[in-house]
Amino acid sequence: MAASDSQPGLPAEAFSNLCSALETALSGSSREEILDQVQHAGGFTKAVKRLRSGMRAHNFKTAGKPVSLAGMIKPLDARTQEEGFHVLQAWDYTAHRFTRENLPALTLDFWANMGVGVRRERASLAILLDNYFLHILALCAMRVWDEGDPNAALDRLTRLVQLLQGPGGSRQQFVSDAETLLVLAVSHFHPSEQAYDDLIDRVRTLNDDHQLNFALISSAVLGSHLRWGFAIMYERDLGRLRDDNTADYPWLLYSVATLMRAYSTMRDEGVDGSERENVVSGLLNGLSADPWAFIEAPPAALTGCGAEHSEFQRRFQEHRDELLEEFERHRPTREAFSPLSFQTNFLPNTLVGMVMAALLQGAPQELPLNALFVKSWADGPDFRGIVAKTLTYYAGSSLDRLGEHGSMLIAYDVQAGMRHYTMTISALKDRS
Repeated sequence: MAASDSQPGLPAEAFSNLCSALETALSGSSREEILDQVQHAGGFTKAVKRLRSGMRAHNFKTAGKPVSLAGMIKPLDARTQEEGFHVLQAWDYTAHRFTRENLPALTLDFWANMGVGVRRERASLAILLDNYFLHILALCAMRVWDEGDPNAALDRLTRLVQLLQGPGGSRQQFVSDAETLLVLAVSHFHPSEQAYDDLIDRVRTLNDDHQLNFALISSAVLGSHLRWGFAIMYERDLGRLRDDNTADYPWLLYSVATLMRAYSTMRDEGVDGSERENVVSGLLNGLSADPWAFIEAPPAALTGCGAEHSEFQRRFQEHRDELLEEFERHRPTREAFSPLSFQTNFLPNTLVGMVMAALLQGAPQELPLNALFVKSWADGPDFRGIVAKTLTYYAGSSLDRLGEHGSMLIAYDVQAGMRHYTMTISALKDRS
């Protein structure tokens, strides 16, 4: 069924049209031409203002036909907002509403207001421009169910991510795949809890590979987010953590249950190596903030999830002893990077930190967000610990980067990782 048949007011093939426009913009010389136009006269300050204007209007001048996306973005954004998600805006905790400015423009403003010297002006503008396109791709990720096959739509978006991060732009590495775009799109605050349940229902319609990719990043991101909240916002009060995160618990249950199914299959089929390591790591990460919610009677936050909760418990009990042995290989140490030691309040804040680090260095970051949330990454030297510590330093180096509780919004803390590992394993062992 066409999108216009099922969604009044949304143009037919709106998703495909925007993807095609993005493919043209990202695969050719358009980004270089956009930078040429914003830099053509008036110095760097005027170039930043021109780029910001383009982001706000979703319209960029080039040597030829402009990159004009507003007519395609606005109806898709409006429908996404109707579903409860403001992908292109941030929540203003003071005004209790979403911001008028879009996130790419806000990131540009935040960087411009830092008052630091600029390294490699062209490279900085290129990173900011690519950050804009990343957010438009995240909006596209929310619309993959609008037309035809959502699995094919996700594959198309992953190819667009590869174009975004390839040689035609800044080469800044943001995310690994379209599933991470989807998680990024919904990982800042949204008041509508029902919106998250509806999204997970849609995710369940994807094929096994896409569901596994989504669960891998979701489990790790939610584990990191809830560990941060447990220690900082809720002062280690489990009841407060559960009461204030009722939208996250069903999402997390879906994620660990999906990983548990994948683990059972891998074990039965003899699959080993990094693929299995990351599933085990995702399970441990997802359970780490509140293991009792999944191995004991379901808390109120999981009301209505009884069947999936029981399935997880059954599969976990079946593989419990072997899993506990495999978890031991994921115990945080001071010598090696561990995703269990990485905590962030919301994933978009980590993205902003990585973009700011790149801007301050005047060079693109070589690791995407995903690298900070999985156990096994690419072969070669592992410098994720350096990246995580750089983000921690950035998060704590200025008062305006601290949260409302005066705490860092990003932290790599090996001691905290060790404590959560010990707590989680103790809870899992006690549940015989």
